[in-house]
Amino acid sequence: MKALFRILIVCATIAFIGFMFFNTAKENEPLEGPNANSNIIPKTELEQPDVGAMSRPQSGMSTFIGQGTQMIVEQYGEPARKEPSSFGYEWWVYNTSVSTFFMLGVQNNIVTQVYIAGDKLDASPFKIGQKRDDIYRMTIIDYEVAANVGENIYIFSMSEEDMQTRLLVKFDGLFAQLYVDSETGELQGVRFTDSETLVLHQPYEMIYQGELVSPTPPSSFLQQEINEASARQLDDLINVTRAHHHLAPLERDEKLEEVAKLHSEDMKVQNFSGHESPTNGDLKKRLDAQGIIFSNANENLATAYFDAIEAMHGWQNSPEHRKVILNDKFSAVGSGVFLNYYTQIFMEPTKQKDDSEKDASEESLENSDE
Repeated sequence: MKALFRILIVCATIAFIGFMFFNTAKENEPLEGPNANSNIIPKTELEQPDVGAMSRPQSGMSTFIGQGTQMIVEQYGEPARKEPSSFGYEWWVYNTSVSTFFMLGVQNNIVTQVYIAGDKLDASPFKIGQKRDDIYRMTIIDYEVAANVGENIYIFSMSEEDMQTRLLVKFDGLFAQLYVDSETGELQGVRFTDSETLVLHQPYEMIYQGELVSPTPPSSFLQQEINEASARQLDDLINVTRAHHHLAPLERDEKLEEVAKLHSEDMKVQNFSGHESPTNGDLKKRLDAQGIIFSNANENLATAYFDAIEAMHGWQNSPEHRKVILNDKFSAVGSGVFLNYYTQIFMEPTKQKDDSEKDASEESLENSDE
């Protein structure tokens, strides 16, 4: 009898652990961007690296840089959204299709950068999906790249990891940041930019001679708009990323968006970086507080990235965060940004809820037949 009792206790314990495991929001460590540790060092005398620039592309979307927006509207129509940024330019977002997804940075009606992620777009001389080895064969790539803004000189230094996943290529009067998938070695996105925008972003370690180009801090009202814009961009970018890996898109969930937004702000205000808030608890508690029912949930966190594009590519090249992004069980997503704190929550709705909704629908249908 005692043996049977012990067996029942063990079975009950296993069942409880199984329930807690499958109905618990799983967590991984927050990702800190390379910008967190980037050194910006002034020099009185600076010798530029002896590396030549490649000829500027004569075709493709990089030719938009320095051009007026009228030609963009004539070719692609008005963007789905026009959104502010932390750097003074405006983002034009074209998200009609993941295969033609791109974003333009526009300042004073002039294009200052273009980010290309759709594989049907012309990213010449590159191609979305192109292998890293092929890029190295056709491109001049060096650890140090110099940029000039007026008489000021800026030299960016890439780390070993940058040389594999976040390359910087110099053309005549133009730069390209190449975002490469660390696992597949395929090009996932290209950001073409002018020199001033590159210096504003400071995406790598940098030494400079002259004046440091810095953005004007936005007002608190504008910063709120920037935060909301960055969250919407994360929602776009997650589905572009999943499309590259042949996965179904995620539906944007407003309740998840609110939880994500509050957590990003909480991390900044309370000066912590993690999944468990000192006041609001872990992800499960935060979802429960909003009345969100789920079978499985997880979240990716990041800080110290200068925009949503960089944060998404950072997550993609981090093994633990990548698993969350490419989990085919998730069907809903919510993103929240506060300054440079990024939260993206993924959810698989509970089956009990789906079944109850189905039963209610069937019952309603039966009543209508009567």
